[in-house]
Amino acid sequence: MNTVSQTFNWSRFVTTLRKEIVENRRTIMFSVIGIYAMLTIFMILGNLTTASPYENSIIMEGNVPQAFVFMLLSIVVIVMSSMAFKGLTTKAGRSNLMMSPSSSLEKYLVNVLIYVVAMFVLFFVCAQLADLTRIAVLKPFEDKDFVVPGPINFMNAETFAFMDGGAKSSGDVACWIGLSMFIGTIANAAMYFLGSVVWPRLSLLKTFVTIFAIQSALLIVFIVLINVCAEPQAFGRWFRDFMRFGGFFKMSCVISTVLAVVSFAMSWILFKRKDVVSLKWWK
Repeated sequence: MNTVSQTFNWSRFVTTLRKEIVENRRTIMFSVIGIYAMLTIFMILGNLTTASPYENSIIMEGNVPQAFVFMLLSIVVIVMSSMAFKGLTTKAGRSNLMMSPSSSLEKYLVNVLIYVVAMFVLFFVCAQLADLTRIAVLKPFEDKDFVVPGPINFMNAETFAFMDGGAKSSGDVACWIGLSMFIGTIANAAMYFLGSVVWPRLSLLKTFVTIFAIQSALLIVFIVLINVCAEPQAFGRWFRDFMRFGGFFKMSCVISTVLAVVSFAMSWILFKRKDVVSLKWWK
């Protein structure tokens, strides 16, 4: 029986946070180094393959670096979120986690902080450092035929708006594009974090398959409904305008926010039901 007070205590939280970081420091360290290395290699190679100032301007204006950063961020957050409760895969790990002198809330928040919040922050830090490394490595070789663009601000509001593709859409629409993609990334992290609670073993694979199956089923239902209840061509025109004026991205923000809140809430509820003996989420 857990005799620890289940209220939040800051000292216990800090102790639990330190314990989690120390026990998993190698995983965290290698993950951060790997992110930095991948970003650095991409940015250096991307700059090297631009043979002229004109090509460099096309790369920069097309937001290619931002597109790659977002793609890699999407992968990193789901992988790291899936690793949040990997200790639950063994009985020894469950005993170590469940019987440690901290409340369930403190253990849960520690994992959210390390594997979700900190990963977002560290990723953007790595992106900025990788870009500065690109400049430091290539700047000595710059001449009139080989331009090394200045630092890219990956923290600005347009980081996730690369889908705009240079189109002259309103700033409001571009802002909603970026916001919807950022919130969608958070929602993905929340869903894979939930998956790490439900399926500690092979969490990434099982969560991916489940999400893919649900999305495929919803897409099939949606297509059937469109063909039965509406004229496909008229719907296509409406949907084009819906995207053009930002309605789709506003709706995406709402749906992603709901998914994130529900996923984190469900992961918290199910985590409280875990015990040392069984991994079954329905017990």
